[in-house]
Amino acid sequence: MDNDGHLNDVEIRLECVRLAVEFAPEIARITDPLDKAETYYNWVKQNSKRQPEKTAKKKDKVKS
Repeated sequence: MDNDGHLNDVEIRLECVRLAVEFAPEIARITDPLDKAETYYNWVKQNSKRQPEKTAKKKDKVKS
């Protein structure tokens, strides 16, 4: 983990393997958990490149 609290590439891959072994469907765990882990890893990397959505600068205040 770097100083900003972000996982490095190896740590992300290990976490994907852990998730695949613990939570993937049983058939995926038996046949090839690394294939499922690679699917998870690709999903994480694809979605981590997304830019945060912009929000309105001025938000409506709720009147109470």
